[in-house]
Amino acid sequence: MVATHSMSSISFFAPEERCLLEEANLPGSLIDRIGGQYISVETHPEEAPATRRVEPDDFPLLIDPKGNYWNDYRPIRVRYTDGQGQIWRFPRRWLPMFQPITEPCLESIETVSQQATFSETLNLPTEWDLWEINIPWSECQKAVRKAAEVEVRIRPGKPASVSWRDSAGNLWRIPQDWRRRLIKLPTRDVLVSQQIPGEVAERYAEKIVSVNYHPGSLCCLPDRYRFRDSSGNRWPVRILDCSVVGYGDAPSFPIA
Repeated sequence: MVATHSMSSISFFAPEERCLLEEANLPGSLIDRIGGQYISVETHPEEAPATRRVEPDDFPLLIDPKGNYWNDYRPIRVRYTDGQGQIWRFPRRWLPMFQPITEPCLESIETVSQQATFSETLNLPTEWDLWEINIPWSECQKAVRKAAEVEVRIRPGKPASVSWRDSAGNLWRIPQDWRRRLIKLPTRDVLVSQQIPGEVAERYAEKIVSVNYHPGSLCCLPDRYRFRDSSGNRWPVRILDCSVVGYGDAPSFPIA
């Protein structure tokens, strides 16, 4: 017998910001109906692998030596069913308990003096992070944690818009805050207090470095960045001790 996984229905306040709903690849007609409204969503709990039997067409799955199908790891999932019965996935970081930390900024990184469109390379997060913004699972598996070329559009007074093409050429929106960041690290003493070796802390204290960070994703620490030293070693440092000074590997657009 194949077990069914438990789920629960909750009342959920959909984001008011249209850009957030667009970044989940929701259609415009749905965005107009649910933006800033209380709606009912289904939440599915996190599951450890091999804890329930599944059908062969389930995903992702594991097959034991006897040929039985079992679930693989699944994080918490959020689903919404519209009036036509279409199921849409919502990022779990939209739930109040999973709100990412607000990143400290030295200056307004969204204040630009003119419109600009440019290409940028960024690292994508896990397949689950891609899947929950309604990208097909097959494309999520191909793209997971790979460097991707994206198009970034900056307009005065507007949040950045970031678009990515999958292997089939389909265009998808992705969250603008998945972009690589330029951050200013804290002082040597703060780095050492976070168990970073003294020689590394001495070399990188108060320096500006580039980091990959996807807020609320499964591949990133919830409260820390991880920067690389010249040898490629990754060191975690508290987000609240750093400051964001820009996006990308280098300033890509004029700051007003």
